[in-house]
Amino acid sequence: MTTYQFDNGIPGFEHLQQFTLSEVEGEMPVRLMQSVEDESITFLIANPFFFYSDYEWDLPESVIQELSLIGEKDVEIWSIITLNQDPMKSTINLLAPIVLNKSTNRGKQHIIHDHTFSSRTPLYQA
Repeated sequence: MTTYQFDNGIPGFEHLQQFTLSEVEGEMPVRLMQSVEDESITFLIANPFFFYSDYEWDLPESVIQELSLIGEKDVEIWSIITLNQDPMKSTINLLAPIVLNKSTNRGKQHIIHDHTFSSRTPLYQA
């Protein structure tokens, strides 16, 4: 289990700055991202490219510098999933991906200023 430092927290949880990522059993590319400071706060995150292979955007230089990213091998991108009782109504947040630096264990939730993405994109495409 790896702990990541989020210097500015994540939107809505700015006071929480350390999160652990743990594996979830199964075939889906998902993880649990749990706050170290408040263990009752846990997010289900997924590899957005698994669900949307054409998901693409440019990482701003400010984020690259903030996370000390050197190369693509350092970067992992995740998105928060919101589950619904009806799994077909579950959503994935493509507007604000979680960007992680695997080498330095630092992270940031980056809000994309491009309104083609939504914070409530259907997880499963019809």
